[in-house]
Amino acid sequence: MTDSEVYFTLLRVSAAQTLRSAGITAAKPSVVDAFTDLLARYLTLLGTTTRNFAESGGRTQAELIDARMAMEHVGLLRPINIFNDPGDDDTEAVDALVEWFRGPQAADLRRVAGHAEKEGQVGKSDEWLGATKKLSEKRNTTA
Repeated sequence: MTDSEVYFTLLRVSAAQTLRSAGITAAKPSVVDAFTDLLARYLTLLGTTTRNFAESGGRTQAELIDARMAMEHVGLLRPINIFNDPGDDDTEAVDALVEWFRGPQAADLRRVAGHAEKEGQVGKSDEWLGATKKLSEKRNTTA
């Protein structure tokens, strides 16, 4: 198994959990694979956009402001005021995103990911890795 196949399989787990938290409890493997590919492309776009903002600022390494501007550029964050100076410290959009992840809207996403808020609800941390390996081996032997 190549590195890219391993990374895709790991991202597939996150994609399936995202679909499940959105209420999609069953889907064909081709649908999950397509969604995983879209997620990978979106994350790649976010990463390259962050790098581009850093390079346009004359830096070789990205800073938090570059990531925030990239999130706004790709539509992950909605700019609160489009007339703000990009270099200012307005974190209202980032704060809203963090609150969304902490709020009830993402509660099922946290539960599926094994990060439930109440003790006793957290799943075993290594179960997903074993299940991912078994699924990957099964898919590779049938292909």
